[in-house]
This record gives sequence, structure tokens and C-alpha cells, in this order.
Amino acid sequence: MSLFRLSTLGLAALTLSACISPTTPATAPDLAPPIPRDDRPKAEFTAITGINSDAVAALSGDARQSVIYYDLFAADKAAVAAAPARLCGHYGRALKDSHVTEPGDRVPGMKALVVRCN
Repeated sequence: MSLFRLSTLGLAALTLSACISPTTPATAPDLAPPIPRDDRPKAEFTAITGINSDAVAALSGDARQSVIYYDLFAADKAAVAAAPARLCGHYGRALKDSHVTEPGDRVPGMKALVVRCN
């Protein structure tokens, strides 16, 4: 092989390696615990969270931190947005913060809304 061809191959390999170099994945919120079994009446979920009962699989936690496990496709989006403040209000507290993440068992279509109250 000619020196020109070797240097061209080396340059191509160097360019390609820059495209596939390892990168640090974006940090995502920690996974919530796996979806727990929750045998409460579904109407109780709606009363506490405001999310339609057919979309809520379980509710866990306490007044400091709770997790609402819900079906992303079945839940009313406006109700999900209002749920953190409503849940904290259920405990007589103000909302500190909330975020959506995946349940630890990563059930397809299910999300976990982690809510922290003051």
C-alpha cells in the first residue's frame, strides 16, 4: 500500500473513532421502587391524587415522600400535572418538588410520579 493510502485510512479511522467514542449518558432521576401491590379501592386513588382511577396502579409512601404509579397513556395529563400539589394537600402540607421517573421494574407504559412535600 502506498503511504498516501495508509494515511488516508488512518485519518478515516481517527474520524470514525471520534464519532463512536464513549460518552457519559445524561443523568436521569433515580428509578422509583418497583410497583407495589396496592389493594385499596380505585376510587381512593382518585380522591387522593385527582388522577382517573383506571390509570393509577398504586400509591406508596408517606407525607414526606410519595410515589404515584400511573399508566402514561390512560392518565389525564392535566390531572397528572395537578397531582403533586393535591397529594401534598391531602397530607396537609405544601408541595416541595416532584418529578416523573420509571418504576424500578420498568413496566412498559407505567411511570412513577415522585412527590416530596414540606
